[in-house]
Amino acid sequence: MSEKPEKTEKVRVSVTMTGTYIEALDHLVSEGLYLGRGEIVLEALRRLFRSYGLEAFSVKPEPEV
Repeated sequence: MSEKPEKTEKVRVSVTMTGTYIEALDHLVSEGLYLGRGEIVLEALRRLFRSYGLEAFSVKPEPEV
């Protein structure tokens, strides 16, 4: 029987961008590369974290007993 992953708390973050950025995001969505702007931003953050050696979504190690 597999264990269910624990739920991660989500927090909404607001970002103000220029029209040029919004147009670029919308272009990627219209090309079918992403489902929405938020997906693009999350992917960009994942890549940024990886470039610094951070794995934001890695599984936490089990505590030693």
